[in-house]
Order: sequence, then C-alpha cells, then structure tokens
Amino acid sequence: AWAPIFAISTHLALWTAAASLMCDTMRRTGANPEMGLALYRIFQEAGLPAPTMQMELPLGDDPDFIRWMYDVMCSLRPQIQQLNLSLEKLGDFDTLPERLQAEVAASSSVASWMAVVGAWARKA
Repeated sequence: AWAPIFAISTHLALWTAAASLMCDTMRRTGANPEMGLALYRIFQEAGLPAPTMQMELPLGDDPDFIRWMYDVMCSLRPQIQQLNLSLEKLGDFDTLPERLQAEVAASSSVASWMAVVGAWARKA
C-alpha cells in the first residue's frame, strides 16, 4: 500500500511507482508518511485541545519540482537495498529524473508531492 496523499497522481504510472516505493520504504524503517493526518488524535492524546489543522498539497510540473522524487529516492536507496525492496518498477535508476519529467510533461498535468499538514492548538 502507498500513501493516499499521492492519489492525485495515479495517472502517472512511474511517479506512482516511485511514490509507492518511497512510502513503503519509510514505513518499513519506522517513519509514518501520513503522520500529519494523525495529528488531530495525537494532540488530544497529549492532553491538548483538538487542533486547528490545515493541509497544503504541493503540485508541479517543472524540473526542479519533479527532481524532488528522484532526490528522495537517492536518499532512500540504501534503505531500499537493505530492505531488499525492488527498484525494478522504476527502470534504469540513472535515467529516472528524465523519465519522470517526460511522463509528467506528456500528461499535460501536474504531479503531487506529499501534503504538508500544519496543526496548532491553544491551551487555556
């Protein structure tokens, strides 16, 4: 399973494969890529009031935006290999940035990145 926060990009097969592998790797190393969505409950469990929350979903199609995915995959690559996860769905890793960019460009749309969640509460 992969984070539904990337659901807006499901029409992009390569982007979706990379996002799925990224989220799977994060989960298997103990990180929670959907932590922001749990903040409502976590605040209350910590004895704080229910927080006010906001979500921002970065979208883009420019090369710098698309490169984020490749850069994160490069950072996670040692963990991916250590966990014996397959990079096969991503094809030639060395050409991944160009192929991701080409996929987004050919779709005439944008890719989505992980949502950024802000949460705040005021304790009286």
